[in-house]
Amino acid sequence: MNKTFFMQEAIREALKADPNKVFPNPLVGCVIVKDNMIIARGYHKEFGTNHAEVNAIQSLDVPVSNADLYVTLEPCAHFGNNPPCVGAIIDSKMFKKVILASKDPNEKAMGGIKQLKEAGIEVEIGVCEDKAREINRRFFTFFEKKRPYVIIKFARTQDGFIARLDGSSKWITEEDARRDVHVTRSGCDAILVGRNTINVDNPSLDSHGIGKNPRIVILSSNPINSSLKVSTKNPIIFTKELLKNQPHHNIKIILDNLFKENVQSLLVEGGEKTITSFIRSGFYDEIHEYISPKKFYEGIPFYRGEDFGRIRSSLKLVSEVLFKNDIKKIYKK
Repeated sequence: MNKTFFMQEAIREALKADPNKVFPNPLVGCVIVKDNMIIARGYHKEFGTNHAEVNAIQSLDVPVSNADLYVTLEPCAHFGNNPPCVGAIIDSKMFKKVILASKDPNEKAMGGIKQLKEAGIEVEIGVCEDKAREINRRFFTFFEKKRPYVIIKFARTQDGFIARLDGSSKWITEEDARRDVHVTRSGCDAILVGRNTINVDNPSLDSHGIGKNPRIVILSSNPINSSLKVSTKNPIIFTKELLKNQPHHNIKIILDNLFKENVQSLLVEGGEKTITSFIRSGFYDEIHEYISPKKFYEGIPFYRGEDFGRIRSSLKLVSEVLFKNDIKKIYKK
């Protein structure tokens, strides 16, 4: 067995948790290794409960000595809902070495590495770091870039339209593809749309019972009509007075404000103007493109401009999902 194997097992532990239950914390897993064998495992199960390292230590039947602890993220060094994990590791007096996948980007929580070294425990950093960062990409983006992780989503016809000329768009994709969108919504902290989308489609913008409902963010120069479904859901509204700069700067203002609202992930489901503004701003991380075999022959395109082909070619196609009749493509920067 080698370090990569043990860290991969720690990552498997982390992935046992429901991200919605641990939010705003990241997914974290831990294994304890003695004589080249895993003798204990643990993961962070829910916000406000024990962290992965503590759960692994407490799962041991008897104390050990000179063991190695593998954990996917730097042990926290601050008092939150629980005492700092680094204290539990040091006080146990069971570990000669702690192997980490990555440092903690949260300035409030960092400091565990320094305390471990001061206690005489050897620390190694960077084992399976890319994978550990990937499973918590929203968390790392939030703290490192000081903005939400942004997913742009749109559904288009085979000939490239997201709506007919009158703005109507129900339904471009079929039920199985729409259910997939609801799953994505349930995994995001907020969903953003423009005023036209609200007025034309009157969407509920929820997860349709699949999971948690995201907060709703609306770009609108006018008050929201009280008859619309979203009016009762306490939406965050960015008005014309706030958004009076160029589109690129407007997107930055929006994301800065959502960062302050502790929104770690944002799903952008707006129309042509909103999608175009976000793509051109560069402030996004993924594009989810749903493609229907339907054709409108004329209508509103999903992107305003002729440069989307160049933009798409700069992205990495990471997933392609086939539904009954529709296709979903996921691109990452």
